[in-house]
Amino acid sequence: MKRALCALGIVGLAAVSGLAHADTKKPVALWLCSDYLEVDETTQPTALGFAEAINRQGKPEEAVLDVEGITKIKPAVLTYCKENPKIALRDALVQTWAKAKK
Repeated sequence: MKRALCALGIVGLAAVSGLAHADTKKPVALWLCSDYLEVDETTQPTALGFAEAINRQGKPEEAVLDVEGITKIKPAVLTYCKENPKIALRDALVQTWAKAKK
């Protein structure tokens, strides 16, 4: 359990430091797809992982991060966000995961 929480903490730290290059000052949990598209391509998976791990109250939902799933879903989220830049990133993740599970 400690290792999983530590991993989530490291991902969060990487997200905060790597996402500092974006032009937005908003927390990742409040990002729109347009904010996500502004982030460097190498940092986008980290942003997705961070957005996926945070629930509606701004707290981590799970101690385990699905890195493989995030990597697999990234192209679909990118496409969805390009088509819907005003949608919340977290909603884009929900929509994309729902389509991927079908």
